[in-house]
Amino acid sequence: MHRLIEFICLLINNDRTSNTFNETARWSLIQNLRYFQWRVPSIWCTINEHGKQLLNHPFKAVRERIAHVLAISFSFDVTLFNGRSTRHPDFNQFIDTICEQLRQVIEIYEKTPRINIFDQNLERHDETRKAFNFIETVVQFHTNLFLWCEQPVKNAIIRIFPYLCEIESIAANDEGFKNYLAISRHNLGMAYLHANFLEALIQQLEQVCTSPKWNARRAAIQFAQSMIFWNLFNARPYAQRLHALVLKCLFDEQLEIRLVASMTLSGFYQCNYIQVTPEDLVGRLFYFFSCLKQHSSYLSYKNHFRVMSKTNYFTKINGKKVTSAKDIIKRHGGEYAQAFELTFSCMN
Repeated sequence: MHRLIEFICLLINNDRTSNTFNETARWSLIQNLRYFQWRVPSIWCTINEHGKQLLNHPFKAVRERIAHVLAISFSFDVTLFNGRSTRHPDFNQFIDTICEQLRQVIEIYEKTPRINIFDQNLERHDETRKAFNFIETVVQFHTNLFLWCEQPVKNAIIRIFPYLCEIESIAANDEGFKNYLAISRHNLGMAYLHANFLEALIQQLEQVCTSPKWNARRAAIQFAQSMIFWNLFNARPYAQRLHALVLKCLFDEQLEIRLVASMTLSGFYQCNYIQVTPEDLVGRLFYFFSCLKQHSSYLSYKNHFRVMSKTNYFTKINGKKVTSAKDIIKRHGGEYAQAFELTFSCMN
């Protein structure tokens, strides 16, 4: 057995780059160390140090295998009744390093235009490809953690969550990667979250919902619904904060976020996480219109909504006709108000 372990160590330290089949076979053999479990902590530390330098490996099959092996190497970083073992790779320290690298590669990737990529400088294109490879491998690693680890939820997992939302804009053009990213976030939402993790995670949600990237805001509000469905009872103390967060997203300037926020709020009502009050949503509008009809300026308000519903959302910039998102929101608001007024009159 000692000779076998020595042989695998030689495979780990082999820096020569071969073809895809040989590299995949090498890391598949290294992955079999999982049968030794916690008995070879020094080897897991060596694997960790070597593997994290290959997260942007040019071969996708190799990156997938490395993501599996790294997840296994952290599966033994658990809290025991007599304290945590420090002989195995430290998960929190690793994730802190990954977060800093993620921030850098996201900036690199977003600075490169996606149009006419083949006309760009070859070195710049190679740098962008490596950045995408790194991001994709980190997402796969995060997903595999919940497959291999007994205690996957740690403080570091909460700290990396905003980046998983920010990456949503990068994954928009790759359906496979987009689905993998959604599964990665969903795994965290499905996990049982203790009070300290819930507090930290909700703070991260509130932070992401102020992001200038609408894809990140949408991903965060989608995650909130999943998190509450799986942590319904232990998340009760945070109902007021999440209710306020969803209501805030209902007035977001991006239509996609308003739609997701409405679905999330409906889910909160259906699972009885929050109670429907007369001041919420429809109740507020009913109260508004009932008071408005008694007001002397009701006709002026009605005309105002009619004018809003006819807002022209096309504008000219430098002689070109473009669509104004602000005017679309204004027109939708007028149409919704008129539609609800008609519904209110019929119900009365």
